[in-house]
Amino acid sequence: MPDYFDEIVGQKTAKRFVRTAIKKENLYNFLFIGPKGVGKRLLGFAFARTLNCPPGSPNFILVAPIPSKIKDKEDKIYEYTKHYLPENPVVELEDRTAILIEQIRDVIKRLIHMPGIGSKRAVLILEADRMTLEAANCFLKTLEEPPLDTVFILTSSRPNFLLPTIRSRCQIVPFNYLNNQQIKNIIFEHNDEFLLGSPGEILILQEHNLVSQASDVFKNCPLDTGTAAVTAREYERKKIIDLLYPLLLMYRLVFYKKLDIAIESSFDDVVNKKANNISMEKIISTLAMLNNNINMLEQNPNRLLLLFNLLTKLP
Repeated sequence: MPDYFDEIVGQKTAKRFVRTAIKKENLYNFLFIGPKGVGKRLLGFAFARTLNCPPGSPNFILVAPIPSKIKDKEDKIYEYTKHYLPENPVVELEDRTAILIEQIRDVIKRLIHMPGIGSKRAVLILEADRMTLEAANCFLKTLEEPPLDTVFILTSSRPNFLLPTIRSRCQIVPFNYLNNQQIKNIIFEHNDEFLLGSPGEILILQEHNLVSQASDVFKNCPLDTGTAAVTAREYERKKIIDLLYPLLLMYRLVFYKKLDIAIESSFDDVVNKKANNISMEKIISTLAMLNNNINMLEQNPNRLLLLFNLLTKLP
């Protein structure tokens, strides 16, 4: 059986776990957990290929979060899901994406037909924590009693958002952050100037120039009410996370500076100025505030109010 795992940079523990499971034929429900952008998706595809279930084959099923606007449109769900394929190095989640019960019902319907004798079938569910409650409960019964020769591979960067009953019915495979050399082997010209350890996140930030766009907001915070209102309206029409996450990274640089951790960054001047004007207690509370607001986005709050309030309080 060909082995496609060497194509994945790093993640020795995860690759050893999966290889051992294949060797021992212990192929029962896998849950890949770890940070975003470190190879869970790619290893899931490599696993499917190793089982002779490549994307596009009858024995491969891909499920991934979709925007609510294409609900109930099967052809559009299929087209949108293509952007999760391994040929795409950068995969971004839109603000309001979820795995819907209609997608899980479609999987169950397709699983009625058994794979060919002696062959496996792989069901890869990306960002499984984004299943709606209805979808998760619908999926649970199938996960408890998977069809013969069917391997479920779930990925999640937020496993605590998964139903405990789903987690308990999977073999947990941990993924870790990558070191600098491993990141350079993947993205070459870009540096890990925020100590992310995640090539996927670095590529997204670079591709859309998100940090540079957020740097003016960072430099001028706290914003006056007029500027905060204009900025909040601008990002409400875009993706608020595209502002909040870069701000979180820049305030993290201030935190590292306070700890005298040397990092090569193109934002040294503005970061040093913030570090000189903000106490350690203040920067810690700021990081907590940003993290809390990012998490609140999942609860569909009034986004304009959330962002306006935050921009007037950030130091």
